[in-house]
Amino acid sequence: MLVLVVLLVAGCGLRAQACVDRVPVVKMRGTVVTMRKPQNHGNCTGNCGSLVGRTRTETYLSYEEVCCEGYVRDEDEECIPQCKSCGTNGKCLSPDVCLCGKGYSNRKDRGVCEPECSESCENGSCVAPDECQCDVGHRFVNGSLSVCEPACPGDCTHGRCLESGECQCLVGYQWDVQLKKCVPVCQNPCWHGDCVAPNECRCHRGYEPLFLQPWKCDPVCSNGCANGVCVSPEVCYCKPGFVHIDPKNVSSNCQPQCKPPCVNGTCISPGRCICNEGHVFADTSETVCQPSCPKNCENGICKGPGQCECFAGYEKTSPHRCTPVCTTTCGRNAHCSAPDVCACEAGYTFVNGSITECEPLCPRNCRNGVCSSPGICSCWEGYQALLSFYCIPICARSCLHGSCVAPNECRCFTGYRPSPTMGSRICEPICSQDCGHGRCIAPEICQCDPGYAKRWPMGTCEPHCQQKCVNSHCEGAGKCRCYEGFQLRQNSSSICDPVCSPACQNSTCVEPDTCACLPGYEDTKVKYQCVPACRPRCENGRCTAPGQCSCDPGHSVTNASEPHSCRPQCREQCINAECLAPEKCVCLPGYRMLSGSSSECEPICSKPCGSGRVCTGPETCEGENADLDSSLGLASSLSESGTHLAFHWTMFVLAILLCLALVMAPLLVIREMQRRRRGGDKQRTHLIENPSYGVMMANDDATSEQGIGLGD
Repeated sequence: MLVLVVLLVAGCGLRAQACVDRVPVVKMRGTVVTMRKPQNHGNCTGNCGSLVGRTRTETYLSYEEVCCEGYVRDEDEECIPQCKSCGTNGKCLSPDVCLCGKGYSNRKDRGVCEPECSESCENGSCVAPDECQCDVGHRFVNGSLSVCEPACPGDCTHGRCLESGECQCLVGYQWDVQLKKCVPVCQNPCWHGDCVAPNECRCHRGYEPLFLQPWKCDPVCSNGCANGVCVSPEVCYCKPGFVHIDPKNVSSNCQPQCKPPCVNGTCISPGRCICNEGHVFADTSETVCQPSCPKNCENGICKGPGQCECFAGYEKTSPHRCTPVCTTTCGRNAHCSAPDVCACEAGYTFVNGSITECEPLCPRNCRNGVCSSPGICSCWEGYQALLSFYCIPICARSCLHGSCVAPNECRCFTGYRPSPTMGSRICEPICSQDCGHGRCIAPEICQCDPGYAKRWPMGTCEPHCQQKCVNSHCEGAGKCRCYEGFQLRQNSSSICDPVCSPACQNSTCVEPDTCACLPGYEDTKVKYQCVPACRPRCENGRCTAPGQCSCDPGHSVTNASEPHSCRPQCREQCINAECLAPEKCVCLPGYRMLSGSSSECEPICSKPCGSGRVCTGPETCEGENADLDSSLGLASSLSESGTHLAFHWTMFVLAILLCLALVMAPLLVIREMQRRRRGGDKQRTHLIENPSYGVMMANDDATSEQGIGLGD
């Protein structure tokens, strides 16, 4: 209702200053009027009678100040703006326009101060200055206080949790349904080991990886398992014809077995004995050796001095030496050591399944090569010797971030992949997330371009400014870009100030196109203009400075206790009149301006007073025969007084009726519009919008219904 009254008053032409509107109010006040009572002197030509002061009560139309829309009065009866929520650190500048404190901004809603975070909260919200809180179902990324990632119910350590709650494993990992986590993937299955990282095997206890074939783990026998095969940790399986040196210890080495055991000799191969030095096989035994003759009758029986008789299967090659005879010729690298028994030369061993052919013996099996001579390995084509028993493949061009696993074949290390542009020998690091303004220099490690930095260790490269951007955002290379409505401060590269257009008057620009009044000034309906504040308002003057009124021409302050009230001034004293305008005296009711005077009024008597009598007051005659006319004069006086009193009460009632009309008129208009709207709905009458006038009623009979405009 109050808003409607204010709008109606404004429409009538009343001027509203600052953030208050003026509403007409009928008031009463008393004034002192200078009066002169004329004397009945025949020789009086001017200024006859003494001057007296009389009080006079009158009604007048004044104005009360009400707050503008969007303003309310505070405890000090001052009109202050209202905002939705400026918080404890903000200030309401104008209706729904906040000036936020440090760490808060109102860019989304100018009437609400919200905390501001210098780094945007990803998958979260800013709950306090530079403090992010993750959304439900999210958690902070390791090493970050502003980037949140979805939280998966399972273990997503080696993966990335998607918004759907599903864990997307990183490169080189796959999801294990039973374990509910990302497990590494090895291109070659791990033998006797576990895949602990992409293409990285960890051997089980008691196993060791093969050189250049780390996915294969062989059992380890600490004794070397000679003449046997190490089938499991510390378990040596002897080859056929061999037995453990210590039958109770399966980890002991293997030695050849001869049955029956060799006497005075050594079992050098399964079922093959060799006599000790100074002994020879006894008679036809192949396992029993007996001492030789003093003259060294080798492989024979000393029949007499210097006579040797060869054993069966031997032939004499010298007077004191008999050599064995082998019906089957011993092959290469072998010699006949006993009748029909071939023995390998030193550094050689029998070929598998053969008793005549010998091949070079290398203590440790040759890797990627062949044993070409005792203890010497010859590498295959495309391989080169790394150790005496180990050959490694040769790649014509070195493998970058990888290893050569076969001739001219590279395999990338964990976290690397073959370069699609530079060939398979160049392995480039893998970063599961795009580095953005940077490049991937190592697995999951980005090196940012100049002017960019990572917000968290495993994050992407984003624009970075060493100085914090105020009212702006960092666009890279240390440059700040101002928000809309702001401009860069002079001699600064990171601080932006708000811009107000037009320029603020008697105020300071604190937000884009938002001015804050200086102390002693108040808002107006013009957003960029503030005017001096005077309380109470200046009467017949204007507020030229905070708390200072300047009277209009022809007015001055007559009461020092009311410096805001300027009264009109008349240089000549008004007699029987009031000074209601500068240098203008207005006669009281029942008086008229004295002829030839502009400041003194004389009473009016409608009937002539007669001889010897003078009109001393409105319709009052005095002089000779006063006693005769006393009753008439008293009646006339009472009649005149009643007339004045009736006039004052009539004006008072009319003022009240005017105020009621101002209040009731908008109500009646609104009620009539609602009634017509309800009636129009029942008659299916439609509203047509007339942009040039307002809203008018449409009906088939245009002459029967008049349009009601919102502007009326």
